[in-house]
Amino acid sequence: MKNYLYLFICIITCIFLTSCKPANNTTQGNKSMNQNQDVIALHFGEQGMQDFSKNSTTPVDRQPAGMNFLSLDWTPPKLGRVRVFSEKSNLEIENVISVLGTQVARRSNDGIQIMDINASLHPNEYTTSQEAYTAYTKLVHQINDKQWKQYFLPFSARIDKQDNLKHMTETMGEVIDPTYILSFKEWQDVLSKTNRLVFNLYNGDVELGISLRRTYKDDKKEQYMVRYSFENFKYAGRNAISDSDKMNSEQLKQAFETEVANNKKARKTEENNMKKEGYHIDESYIDPDIWPYVK
Repeated sequence: MKNYLYLFICIITCIFLTSCKPANNTTQGNKSMNQNQDVIALHFGEQGMQDFSKNSTTPVDRQPAGMNFLSLDWTPPKLGRVRVFSEKSNLEIENVISVLGTQVARRSNDGIQIMDINASLHPNEYTTSQEAYTAYTKLVHQINDKQWKQYFLPFSARIDKQDNLKHMTETMGEVIDPTYILSFKEWQDVLSKTNRLVFNLYNGDVELGISLRRTYKDDKKEQYMVRYSFENFKYAGRNAISDSDKMNSEQLKQAFETEVANNKKARKTEENNMKKEGYHIDESYIDPDIWPYVK
């Protein structure tokens, strides 16, 4: 009798444990899903239109000038978190206040071509200089880990990395070596002169400008805002050519080559001027080939 009782208890115990196990897995699955949903994925092109539609209840703002704007907004202290995807990489942005996606109406099939994101550098309204510096280093590490590269506009001077600090202090914080992380002292010195840092980057089919600005400072606290401006090379390349939408493929190719030649002339002049100001030129820098995206 004892053996039967023991067997009965074992069977009941096994049934109980088995019935509990799926519930635990479901709970973990929901938890993981919720964590993943915390980050909103944003793409360019048609996928980008779907991303905004899925995550926003705000109607599309259709402007007479031919631009359609799609938006995502958060109200402090509850801020957003997004991950913007380029062709080959991505960038995750925390403490997001707003995202504005732009579609060119006359090229509606191209979907989202521009994204402007406003964010705080820190989760709270104010921070300390040390905490802001830590957030800055985290951003630069991500830039490099995700392989975003220095981008010089095709008509601008290719300043050499050795002049990075000189260039930052003389051009209101414009960085030319995104691989270099300022020391805490350098961070304080540069901001005392410029109040901001500016990065110009690219990855695959997207160029990115980042403007990190100190908006408030007193003896106890500071405040920093960051603006991320993403632009698809297809839009940037075509927008630089007048009436590009009216051209056939052969005309577009010819106009693009003319634009490249004009940019080279303008760059040469700019680099000669910068040399006179004591700057070194990085002759090894080669512009990314954006024609595959423009055509």
